[in-house]
Amino acid sequence: MRRSYLDEPVPIVALATPPGESALSVIRAAGPGSIELVASCFSRPGPLRGAPGYTLVHGELIDPATGEVVDEVILSVFRAPKSATGEDGVEISCHGSPAVIRRTLSLLESVGFSPALPGEYSFRAFLHGKTDLVRAEAVQELVRARSDGARVEALRRLEGGLSRRISAARSLLIGLIAEVQARLDFGEDEAEAGEDFDPVQLRTLRAEIAALVDSYVAGRLYGEGARVVVAGRPNAGKSSLFNLLLREERAIVGTDPGTTRDWIEARVEVGGIYLRLIDTAGIRDAANDVEAEGVARSLRLGGESEVVLYVVDGVIGLQPEDESFLLGRADAVRIWNKVDSASCHPAPAGFVAMSAADGRGLPDLVVALLQRLSESFGVAPVAGSGDSETRVLVASERQKALLEEVLAAVDSCLAGIEARVPLDALALDLVAAADALGEITGEIAPAELLEAVFSRFCVGK
Repeated sequence: MRRSYLDEPVPIVALATPPGESALSVIRAAGPGSIELVASCFSRPGPLRGAPGYTLVHGELIDPATGEVVDEVILSVFRAPKSATGEDGVEISCHGSPAVIRRTLSLLESVGFSPALPGEYSFRAFLHGKTDLVRAEAVQELVRARSDGARVEALRRLEGGLSRRISAARSLLIGLIAEVQARLDFGEDEAEAGEDFDPVQLRTLRAEIAALVDSYVAGRLYGEGARVVVAGRPNAGKSSLFNLLLREERAIVGTDPGTTRDWIEARVEVGGIYLRLIDTAGIRDAANDVEAEGVARSLRLGGESEVVLYVVDGVIGLQPEDESFLLGRADAVRIWNKVDSASCHPAPAGFVAMSAADGRGLPDLVVALLQRLSESFGVAPVAGSGDSETRVLVASERQKALLEEVLAAVDSCLAGIEARVPLDALALDLVAAADALGEITGEIAPAELLEAVFSRFCVGK
C-alpha cells in the first residue's frame, strides 16, 4: 500500500542531486532511527552513533549481508531538533556514478529506509515548524529558477519576506475579530456595526493585499519568463538579431527572401529575466502556400507574444508591410537595423538604431526591451537593483487565488461597515479573510492541500 504524507513517519532516503554521471552525489537519509540504520551498514558505526550534529564522519558503506564494500563516503550528521527537517538525518556524499547511486540506494532500502515521496523532506520541515507553506514553495521555485531574476525573487520569499507580510496581515485581522467578538460578548448593540467601528486599519490592509495580488504579474514573469517575438520583413536582419541575442548561430542567415520559413524558438536570459525568444518568417506577400503559412504564423505569434522586437531594414527604409504591422502592435520595440552600412538612412524617432551584424547598438536595444517588460509587467528593469531590494512578489497561482479571496472578504466587510450591517456578519467576513491568509502560510492546512503542494516538489527536496 502506497505511503501518504500524513502516515506515521518512517526513515526515508532519496537522491538529492541530479541523476547521471558526476564527481559526487548526495543521498539524503532522514527520519526516526535514521542515524542508527546508516550505522548498521557503515564501517565505523561507533563514531557515527556518537557524532554530534553538524559534523562529518569518513568511512565506507558495507553491505551487512555479504560484507561487500559499496563505496567510500563522507557522512554529514544532523540531529533533531536542529536539522532542516527537525528529525535526525544523514547526508551521504558518495561517488557520482549511476552504479554507485543505484547500489547505495538499494543498500539503504535493504536496512530499513523507505523511498522518499516527492517533497517529503520539505513536508517534514513544515510539520516540525521549520518552514511555512510560502517558504516551502519558494524552495521549489528556487530549485526551478531559470534566470537570475527568478533566483533573486524566490530567495526573497525563502528568506520570509512574503511570509512576514502575510502573518502581519493575519494578526491584524485576528485583532479586529477579537474586537468584534468582545463587543458581541459584552452585549453592545448587535443590530448595527455602529459608527465607532473604525475602518481605517481595514482599508490599509486592503491596499496591502491588493498590492500583493497585483505583484503576481511580475512574479509570474520572473518565474515563467516572457515570449519575445522577432518580426519584420524578409532580409531585415531578424535572424541575425536572433543569433546576436543568443550569442550563437541558431537561425540560418541568408540573402534570399524566405530563408526562414517557420518560427525558431530558443531560451535566453536578459537583465535577469528568462525569455522565450522566437525568430519568425519574414512578413511579405508570399510566393507559395508554404511561405504563406510561415507569414501567417509570424503574424499570429506577433499578436500573441508579450513583447515584439520589430526589425526594419534601415537601408531600404519603412515599407507598407512595416507600417501595417506596427499599426497593429504600437507597443513593439522598433529596431532600425543595418547602421553599419553606409547606405543606411537615419533612424526615425522612436527606433533603436543598431547593427545586428556587428552588435552596434545592442546595449540600447536591451534597455528598450527591459523597459518594455517593465511597463507591461511592473518589474524593475534589472532584478535585484534599486528599490526592488525591499519588494516582495507573489509567484504562486495558489497564493494569488487565496489573496483574491482575502480581498473579496475585506471588500465585503468594508461595504458592511458602510451599510451598518450586524456585527456578527462583519465577523464572518473577517474570519473568512483570516482563514484564507492562514491557508497561504499553512497555519490552516487541509490534508489535501498539503499533498497537492508537496507532491509537485522534486524527490529529494
